[in-house]
Amino acid sequence: MAVSADNPNLPLPVPASAMWLPGQALNCYVGDQSLRSWLLTPGLLTQRIRDAAGDGFAMHLLREERVGEEQIREIDMTCDGVVWMFAHTRIPATTLAAEPWLGGIGSRTLGEALEGRATLSRESFRYAQFYPDVWLIDRALTHAALAPQPLWVRHSALRMGVAPFDLYEVFLPAIGQRGPR
Repeated sequence: MAVSADNPNLPLPVPASAMWLPGQALNCYVGDQSLRSWLLTPGLLTQRIRDAAGDGFAMHLLREERVGEEQIREIDMTCDGVVWMFAHTRIPATTLAAEPWLGGIGSRTLGEALEGRATLSRESFRYAQFYPDVWLIDRALTHAALAPQPLWVRHSALRMGVAPFDLYEVFLPAIGQRGPR
């Protein structure tokens, strides 16, 4: 398994050779219209998940720590205890030095923590489907206690001024599907 060039202590979340797709290509690759709608959510995904989950919504901070030269943050968002989305953020040491508050976001979602920050910029979302042999997918499936299966990932390359960091959002099969009440 390949390791991060900046961090030999941690595998790359996805292969460096990943074939990322732009949003407009998803019509050709994602047959499930509901999943495609979730993947293409503009704005704050957190709010859409909260709205769909209603009183069943919960966000759990799973990990927020320095690993080698990167700050790693992982959360999940659930509905009635079922994981809908798993998010993995990697913040290089140089970015953390410039923006130390990124190391202690805590129980807020990243989107909420970033909202209204004037120096924030984001490249266009990129999308790819990965299989369980990819570190990030294996991690999300293991966390959600699901059988091996391919999952879609939405990648955001973000910058606070000139300081870059990455967000990977893994969409689990139950996203948007609320069980009987």
